[in-house]
Amino acid sequence: MRKIIISVLLVSSVLASCKITDKNEHREVTADMIEPENPPVMAFENETFEFNDLAVGSTLKSSFKFTNTGKSALILFDVKASCGCTVLNGWPKEPIAPGKSAEIPFEFTPNVTGQNNKSISIVANTVPSTKKLVIKGTVVGTN
Repeated sequence: MRKIIISVLLVSSVLASCKITDKNEHREVTADMIEPENPPVMAFENETFEFNDLAVGSTLKSSFKFTNTGKSALILFDVKASCGCTVLNGWPKEPIAPGKSAEIPFEFTPNVTGQNNKSISIVANTVPSTKKLVIKGTVVGTN
């Protein structure tokens, strides 16, 4: 019984360390926010952020920059990280006009060594409505 309790506690702590930690408000999507004939387009400078040899426990701060190259206002409804080691702060909550640029800032603090591939998922009034960005590289050091 003691082994079961310890196993449950260990699994719970691992799952808690990888919970999603972005501080997003859920925003509702309505049909009038989407213009199917002239949708907005998120054109990213890079959809993958690659890093080399980041020390375990250190924090990498960067952002994904993009421009609305479409013909209508771009609205980001939700932006989520795949793991608690990636925190999203300050993604645009206001509509982004055609031709305007913005960014999705992130902080990545890995807690596991080896090859890391984390993602950021975006829901917007684009076609298709979802976009996935990737943060990847090698984490070195001891856990």
